[in-house]
Amino acid sequence: MQKIQQQSHRVRVILQLLLILTPILIGYFWLTVETPYDFLRNTGIVQTSFDINKLTETPLTLGTRLLAMLTSMIYCSIIMYALKILIQLFRNYENRQIFTLENATCYQKLGYSVFYWVGGSIFYQALMTLILTFNNPPNHRMIAISFEGIDFLTLLIGAIIVIISWIMKEGYLLADEQNYTI
Repeated sequence: MQKIQQQSHRVRVILQLLLILTPILIGYFWLTVETPYDFLRNTGIVQTSFDINKLTETPLTLGTRLLAMLTSMIYCSIIMYALKILIQLFRNYENRQIFTLENATCYQKLGYSVFYWVGGSIFYQALMTLILTFNNPPNHRMIAISFEGIDFLTLLIGAIIVIISWIMKEGYLLADEQNYTI
């Protein structure tokens, strides 16, 4: 049990660090993209699902960068929500709370956050292509909506996580009922 507590503590600290770094890195990315300070893309740390160079015909303005940053922050709030749930889950594991109703609820929320991620990606892609092509001349602006095979797989994984959470809840309720049976 002590090993679970130690590993849970380490994972929780890493997740908390990621929760803090996510908005910072998003801000840094959009303020430095297509500049000499574009460290994240040049090193391959960040890869976008769209090619900014192909979408924009003019350099990115500050307004475009801020709108793109806001859109990315909204979309990444789904990741931050999932990170918050995972932090709570590993905090529970750290405190020796393994098979609890709260953990089953965490798994359910985590599964739903995967659904939100896929739904958000559809809107994010559309809005981001519109923002990045907005300064292009007329007839060179575009909006792109996509649903790819990986999105279907992600939905399937989300459904599996939700089903596991239902099983965990039922298991908890059965164990709880058995504890009160004389």
